[in-house]
Amino acid sequence: MKKTLLAVLALLLAGMAALAGAPKLSPGLFDSAKQALVSLADGDYEGLSNGLPFSGSAPDASRWQRLAESYSDLTDVQTEYAVAFWMDNLWVVAVPVQPPSDGSVEVLAFSSEDGSSFNSCRYATWEQVESAYCDSSRVIWDKEYVGGSATVVADWGRQE
Repeated sequence: MKKTLLAVLALLLAGMAALAGAPKLSPGLFDSAKQALVSLADGDYEGLSNGLPFSGSAPDASRWQRLAESYSDLTDVQTEYAVAFWMDNLWVVAVPVQPPSDGSVEVLAFSSEDGSSFNSCRYATWEQVESAYCDSSRVIWDKEYVGGSATVVADWGRQE
């Protein structure tokens, strides 16, 4: 019994040590990432260069335009769902272009070293994001996506 208790305690301490290294994620990064997706869809590349919280210099308008050209369709983007996860000493904040119903959904992903500003951005697919956050020790959903439709089942209870 003592060995089992010590093993569980060791695992808890190791988990706490792993979490201690992650800086707190600012909730404002979700809003900034979602707004960036909208601006990217609108073609407001100058606004992206000037309006996002980057720790260094933000990408210039031509880089934003090249990034926008990576996406197959930015005509009707969603801003409801986003996920952040801790990976390789970075927070990754990912906003899918459409509800993430399958792995082929395109994603705008940002990295953050300090949890309060972005370091970089890139194109990704939901399959890549899902694979990465499944291996992460910390995952935070702005609003979690639950696919499918609700099914109502009657609970008739136990008759006595």
